[in-house]
Amino acid sequence: MVVLAAGLAAWMGLGTLHQFQHADSLLTVLISTQRWTPFFWGQDRFGMLVPLAAVPIRHPLANLLAQGWMMTAAALLAPFVMARFLTGAAGAWPAIGACTNTLFLLVATPAVQFDWLVAQPYGLSITLGFASLILAADAQGPPASIMALLLVTLACWVNIGVGLMLAIAAVTVGSRTVRLLALTATGTVIVSLTARYGATARTVASLAAPHQWFDGWRQLLQGLPGVTARPEAVIVVAVATAVATAWLLRRDAFPPWRPAAAICAMAVGTWLVVGTSLWVGMNRYVFRYMYPTLMIAGVGVSMVVAALFTKRTRALTGAALAVWAAAVVAGYGVPSLARVERDIDSRFGGRTAAVLSSGATVVAGDYWRVWPAVFHANLALSRTHAPTRVFGLAYRSEETDPLWRRAGPSILIAASPDDRSVEAVADEHGVVATLQTHLPEIDLYVGRLRE
Repeated sequence: MVVLAAGLAAWMGLGTLHQFQHADSLLTVLISTQRWTPFFWGQDRFGMLVPLAAVPIRHPLANLLAQGWMMTAAALLAPFVMARFLTGAAGAWPAIGACTNTLFLLVATPAVQFDWLVAQPYGLSITLGFASLILAADAQGPPASIMALLLVTLACWVNIGVGLMLAIAAVTVGSRTVRLLALTATGTVIVSLTARYGATARTVASLAAPHQWFDGWRQLLQGLPGVTARPEAVIVVAVATAVATAWLLRRDAFPPWRPAAAICAMAVGTWLVVGTSLWVGMNRYVFRYMYPTLMIAGVGVSMVVAALFTKRTRALTGAALAVWAAAVVAGYGVPSLARVERDIDSRFGGRTAAVLSSGATVVAGDYWRVWPAVFHANLALSRTHAPTRVFGLAYRSEETDPLWRRAGPSILIAASPDDRSVEAVADEHGVVATLQTHLPEIDLYVGRLRE
């Protein structure tokens, strides 16, 4: 299964997957190639495990593809690993995982697919976390315990919110509940202490006021239609699942109650907890926070499908794996590195030549413009093997500010001509930016460190 997921992840990465790159996702490449930090710049929630693994890859495009491949492979494995823990080694977990991934590819929009597979940490943390539970439940001895603790700690580092999901699964399914809960709690505490004393920035961790909780839960559900461009398909799947569930209950053929209870508890529990978060509220309850809940629901639907074919599990597994692979091939096209490069250049390279020819070492202004421009400028420099680099001056740039501040008393800064935020952003970072000249594609500022 790992080999198949890795192969399909590579196919997708060289297909059309990266057409949805944006500032947030490109920032992980800069974290890997300019200054690695334990957590995503400007916060303490998203651990930079994959950017750390990609640090030896210095070419920006190669680094982007490597990180995308690792994240995608892990996200594709997430439903398999979860189903393996819930149903046991003898369960139909290969069919369940393949069905879940196929449903996702057929229902979710391409932008949501990119978000789940590449940009968000949920898939990787789920894979690492449930792998830890499997190892702790099935294996004996100190080496297994140490490896399980390492995996759960990495899972919580990548996304500390996974601890709740793992704890619910341990209580409802695990045969060694105390051991699994202790393991999950230890990993969560280790990461919490590391974030508290090792991160340079803090993310709001408070709960919203209790009277806001219901509204938060409602807004999260209201965002779900944005996940799919085919709401009628979702309705059909939901109705068919309900009918199949009723039929299985009547025939006393429904899956064991523990996995079913775990699915319901994890889905509802993650939704309810996310809805109480002040940070999620500050981000307007965008539907990406519901991705783990949706994946859990997908595993639940696939468990019902597997229960319908309990006497033909091998046939179902083969068919599900084949359909999953076919959905990837049909949805992402023929792999082409040249096409990926053209897409990156056309989306982010509009001002690169002007920035580089101006001699600017910093691009300043709006977050969503600056980081794509910085990424592409460094990509262009890598193609010519130039020793220089371009840095960003924007939201989340605090980690790299020292790298260009020491260049001298004045800095040449490039910005988009219509970006009115440059001077304010520079001032927030202790730089006085003075407009020097308007060029057709960029504005040039002279920046001086504020005394």
